[in-house]
Amino acid sequence: MKVMMTAKLQLHTTPEQFAHLRAVQLAYRDALNYTSRYAFEHGKMSNQQALQRGVYAEIRMRYHLPSQLACNVPRQVGATYKGLWTKVKQNAQARRDGRTKKRYKGLDNAPKYVSPTLTYNCQRDYSFKKEHHASLLTLEGRVKVAYSGYDKHVALLQQGASIGAAKLWHDKPKKRFY
Repeated sequence: MKVMMTAKLQLHTTPEQFAHLRAVQLAYRDALNYTSRYAFEHGKMSNQQALQRGVYAEIRMRYHLPSQLACNVPRQVGATYKGLWTKVKQNAQARRDGRTKKRYKGLDNAPKYVSPTLTYNCQRDYSFKKEHHASLLTLEGRVKVAYSGYDKHVALLQQGASIGAAKLWHDKPKKRFY
């Protein structure tokens, strides 16, 4: 039986690595907002392939994102719009049934991404190395960063547990990446 777990790993970065990771986070967020505006202006589209055809080259050129991250952006924006369209349809049904009189306003404006959280794909954008190190993709190439975490989670990683996507997020008060 497969069990899905979430492991929280603290990254121990040098000031230079910190700057590289922060720069890729902010560029990714800016690309999400650009793509969200594009989708809104083109009929609030949620089709991820159409979004990618429309914005991929511009994202690569304007934000200098590596190809895999530039592919993740339309995927994430498309998923956001799909969720919003689902809520619009549910609200329309609730209004027809008389359960509510309010109109859902989630698609009145383009969704704005505020959090600089970044999604990495395993073996494409990041990978685990020996001796508690991870290799992460940035705008300037890969950086090798030391990490630490809950002993049982780290042991599972070292034993070759199946790994999926990861989120790179910055804890502002503690000035750390996880």
